[in-house]
Amino acid sequence: MNGLVRFETVDGDFVVVNVDRVSFVRRYRGGNDTSAVNFEKGNYLVVKGSLDSVMTILADG
Repeated sequence: MNGLVRFETVDGDFVVVNVDRVSFVRRYRGGNDTSAVNFEKGNYLVVKGSLDSVMTILADG
């Protein structure tokens, strides 16, 4: 495993996230189908997926 995972943003773009840089994940205000992935300096990405599915993807990394 290389610690990189691929997520789809709410705009339909794909981003690659380094699992080691993630500080926390929270549910985004848009509902249960979007999550905010926060990085060490306060930057975050809004990605498609529930909190459980995003956490599972990060754990499997």
